[in-house]
Amino acid sequence: MASYQSAKEEIKRAADIIELVGQFVQLRKAGRNYVGLCPFHAEKDPSFTVSPERQTFHCFGCKKGGDIFSFWMIYHSSTFTEALRDLAEKYHVTVSGGFSESAEKEKAALRDALFSMNEQATLYFQNALNNPVEGKAPREYLDQRSLKKETIREFRLGYAPDEWDGLTKILKNQGIDLDVAVQAGLLIPKKSGGYYDRFRGRIIFPILDLRQHVIGFGGRVMGNSLPKYLNTPESPIFHKGDSLYGLHTSHKAIRDKGQAVIVEGYMDCLALINHGVSNVVATLGTALTARHIRKIKGYAQSAVIVFDSDKAGKSAVLRSLPLFFNEGLSANAVLLPDDNDPDSFVNKNGAKGFLEYLDQSVPLLDFYLDQNLAQLDSDLEGKIDVLKEFIPILSDLQTDAQRSLYIHRLSERIGIKEEIVWSELKAFRKNSSESSVGRDLRQRLAASQAEKRLSDSQLLNLLIHYPQAALRLMECEWKMLLSDPAVVEIVETFFQKYRQGDQCSAEDLAQGLESETARKQLREAMLEASYYSDQMIEQALTEFEDKVHQATMSASIKRAKKRGDIEELNQLLKLKAQRVLRR
Repeated sequence: MASYQSAKEEIKRAADIIELVGQFVQLRKAGRNYVGLCPFHAEKDPSFTVSPERQTFHCFGCKKGGDIFSFWMIYHSSTFTEALRDLAEKYHVTVSGGFSESAEKEKAALRDALFSMNEQATLYFQNALNNPVEGKAPREYLDQRSLKKETIREFRLGYAPDEWDGLTKILKNQGIDLDVAVQAGLLIPKKSGGYYDRFRGRIIFPILDLRQHVIGFGGRVMGNSLPKYLNTPESPIFHKGDSLYGLHTSHKAIRDKGQAVIVEGYMDCLALINHGVSNVVATLGTALTARHIRKIKGYAQSAVIVFDSDKAGKSAVLRSLPLFFNEGLSANAVLLPDDNDPDSFVNKNGAKGFLEYLDQSVPLLDFYLDQNLAQLDSDLEGKIDVLKEFIPILSDLQTDAQRSLYIHRLSERIGIKEEIVWSELKAFRKNSSESSVGRDLRQRLAASQAEKRLSDSQLLNLLIHYPQAALRLMECEWKMLLSDPAVVEIVETFFQKYRQGDQCSAEDLAQGLESETARKQLREAMLEASYYSDQMIEQALTEFEDKVHQATMSASIKRAKKRGDIEELNQLLKLKAQRVLRR
């Protein structure tokens, strides 16, 4: 059996980071590396880079990076222990021993307990649905909703009996810690002591992650009582803003078709899948978030929103508009006929009718304008109402280029001059966000540091691609050229390992660095192509030595002036002039 450390190394040998990351991010080859849109922050131009040579990834935008374990932990919000276990299972590596860090073990233990608790609850709900007596009504309800038995089994649907302590009694009889069930959101403590079930008298929809773990539940009433839907509250393993219902089965179809169909509810999602529309996900009845869209764009080039035709559905589409543009994912929207949702529509018209209707979808901006301006009154109050709704959306966009396009389109349709819209936007942003005062000053300061930053990147690039340059650079006062403390730390560590005869690989260097900032800088530098050819090395070293001498001379002259030492100052100025003539 492999120990923790040897298992880690064996997994690294067995895994290919391009294959692994490519399951979640659309990658394309760019020189020696692969690039794609970062799954961890909003971007339109790919800054997420994966190096097959170094088996590392790094995002030049949000600065996240590392090896396959780092990617797995960040993408799945998992601990290192979970990442090690998941990847060991994926690559058929046996692990023995454990991870020694106590906090890591406690976190992993809690998550394991929550997953286990949710699995127990799922089985309880499934058994209740299949019970000949108490499951009869919910089975009839699902049958009326035209759900196939195969769909019910695949998505592990269940039923929470209409009693206060059904699950509570089962868990208690099995000797399970009920406090864990509370943390999982399954039970609620009573003020007088004891617990009661959160889900009662509801069809249960288990929510699974990409690793097939049950992370939470949604419950729907079969009648007209409220709330219609009830979700698991936030927990260490469940976050509504991250979770999309159905993605655990639909991500392959989404990748194959290049498009994701996004609906609002569990039944909408299941009804479409039931009819063979497999590239669909649901938002758990909540608003779309940027994190939702980042997950989708790892599989799709575009998305279509199919929300309900009521006012709430239209507003949800409008709120999603800046998210899609900021995340760089093309998106359309379609409005179903009145009194229809995807569930009812596909059951009436079948998959063919739904897909034909989907072809009528239009870009989000056009959808909003068509829906809100078609019935616009010509009076000023009506135009102001539209502006009030649209201005916050403009503010959420990340670039003025996008705002300019939107404002131009809006002003054309609404009949208000563009400068008025810009003025309203400026007033809104001033009252709701930080002022932009000082931006020009920051730009000037940034410009004054540009030359020093160039020296930082040039020297680091030279050392990484031509380690033999260290012999010459170590002999001069190289710190005179650098302004970034992180680069200084990297170069110092590089020289230390070079003097000791150690290898200067990315992993060896990273282990010797204390700051995360320095490690990020190193990953970026490692992914950069060489600035220099073999023939340019001597010239580059001479230029570095020259710059060091100039910086040293300038510092000496400055000190001599400060002391008022005229004799030394004249000598230094003479030496400086002679060196200029020799060059």
